[in-house]
Amino acid sequence: MTEITLNRDDILVGAPDQGTTGAIFSAPLGTKLPGMPSEELDPAFVGSGYVDEEGVTITPEKSEEGIKDWNLDEVRKMLTEFKNSVAWAHLSTSKESLTNYFGEGNVTVTAATDTHGNIIKATLNAKEHPRKAWVWRMKDGEHRVLIVAPEAQIGEVGELGLKKSSPMTWPVTLTTFPDAEGNHLYFYFDDGQVLVAKDTSTTTDPAGATPTGEEAAA
Repeated sequence: MTEITLNRDDILVGAPDQGTTGAIFSAPLGTKLPGMPSEELDPAFVGSGYVDEEGVTITPEKSEEGIKDWNLDEVRKMLTEFKNSVAWAHLSTSKESLTNYFGEGNVTVTAATDTHGNIIKATLNAKEHPRKAWVWRMKDGEHRVLIVAPEAQIGEVGELGLKKSSPMTWPVTLTTFPDAEGNHLYFYFDDGQVLVAKDTSTTTDPAGATPTGEEAAA
């Protein structure tokens, strides 16, 4: 039996690594995708602000069909369908979050003048959202987590609750699609334990320890 040492540092929480632009980013298909949590994102990726306290939910679904033999005993399971969705609710009301909810081309911004502030106009219609690349970034202490969807599309938007007692949120659910390798999502984990190069040089001790290379040459 292989023994595994218990390590509390392996227990992670899904806190957002949101910086100043949020922890969820999207970019046009074909944009260079990150391969490490510490990697700087391509400028084409756009953040979409705060997400509500429910966070992000990833829901993979597999459908299987049983195969029976002549005796009607089930002898095998066959995968008939696989799909995956990612859902969250935007807490920010901004051009970026509203674009995710209403769709590309359905949100316009008019700059402020001396008679009005910045105006955001959003239109609700039946137009499809475009397929894009998506990135989610999380952190827990020194740990960093990166999730990448090479291709995904927002297909569902949730109900809008307008109440004085709670903030407006913009719920969305996207469907992921397989890339050329057949993968829907990529998960990258960095424990933050960076290796530090050892100093291999020697120093002179007043009591007569080993001299440094320069001193030995002299």
